[in-house]
Amino acid sequence: MEANVKWNTKLSFTGNVRGHETQLDTTLANGSLNRGPSPKEMLLNAISACAGMDIASILENKKEPLLTLDINAKANMTKTTPSYFADIHLIYKIGGEVSKDMAIKACEASMTKYCGVSLMLSKVCPITYDVLLNGEKIFSGESKF
Repeated sequence: MEANVKWNTKLSFTGNVRGHETQLDTTLANGSLNRGPSPKEMLLNAISACAGMDIASILENKKEPLLTLDINAKANMTKTTPSYFADIHLIYKIGGEVSKDMAIKACEASMTKYCGVSLMLSKVCPITYDVLLNGEKIFSGESKF
């Protein structure tokens, strides 16, 4: 696996992975151009997408009729220099005629067996999650590998 970033100006960079470009930046208040997410924000997207790929794949393989899957990620930052994630909380919002049991099993499998990004980040901070099925909270758990 490889990735490349190229400096643009201020604190703005363009990332390139397999020909796909992504803008990385920070806010105007932090001295840049606000042209894209920060690297830490990209990590939150990465854990969400990694887990989402697991969950969607598991539910598809089990022939569960998934209609929507939205994942919200929030991290609290330490007050240290450098700052890093003190903890991460994910909310999996699953929509469709997915069974309650399979929704929980798919999320648990991702957070304890399959999500490599969760595995890496769980080495430095706790990761908790809630599972909502059609708007109803059905489970809470913690990433444990």
